[in-house]
Amino acid sequence: MSLKVITFDVYNTLINYGKELIEEITSNITKYLKSIGIEASFEHVYEAYVGLDREIRLRRVTEMVYVPPMDNVRAFLERLMHRYGVELNERMVMDVANIISNTLLESKNAKPGEDAQYVLMEMKDDGYRVGVVSNVIFWSSSVTRRLLDKYGLSKYIDVQVYADEVGKAKPHPAIFERAYSLLTHDMEPDIAIHVGDGFKEDLLGSVLDDIIGVFIDREGKFVISGSPAEFIKCRAYGVRRLKEVLLIPHLVSSCSI
Repeated sequence: MSLKVITFDVYNTLINYGKELIEEITSNITKYLKSIGIEASFEHVYEAYVGLDREIRLRRVTEMVYVPPMDNVRAFLERLMHRYGVELNERMVMDVANIISNTLLESKNAKPGEDAQYVLMEMKDDGYRVGVVSNVIFWSSSVTRRLLDKYGLSKYIDVQVYADEVGKAKPHPAIFERAYSLLTHDMEPDIAIHVGDGFKEDLLGSVLDDIIGVFIDREGKFVISGSPAEFIKCRAYGVRRLKEVLLIPHLVSSCSI
């Protein structure tokens, strides 16, 4: 019996969110700050949040840097409080971290992709062991685990591995290696696939760790026509929709990995 494993990124792969969720988080933080006497503007809060998020993502790729979620929340607030000349305290850090996490868990702007449950179920039925490999920025892995439970996706997932548990973030090989070690019990898999919407974090990260990479290119930046597209023969693919991931095993079945 062959050993087949597949892992998925979480956000904007299995669970989708966009600008609306960030605006909701920003609004809730702005309301909180006003409740404690800090007249921060929505625009300044949004700018600080999005700006730091962008910097963190860049540093993960260029420097392989991992920073714990609470430290990122603190850095976000330090920038914001500096603008308003307010001294930051740890109570504010804890409060804002809880606001971010609770907004995510309660928001209608974060929801599973329409194909997410179907794809996970089909991969399980096809004999794959299924895992999650996901980074964290402003909320911990415990929040993501609760979200996957909330939407009924965790029952199809055998292993969940997150950056704050490993101390390394994608594209660092350590986080992929942890997931595949747990999924295979340190045996060599016959086929190993990772799926995500990050070209560098997911696709390049997996390929560099000798895992077949599948990039979800919803905007069509690289997959212009003919999905799935083969970027590197038998090693790297692009799809426009999550559902098309189900075609990848058939494409690689005749490959010598």
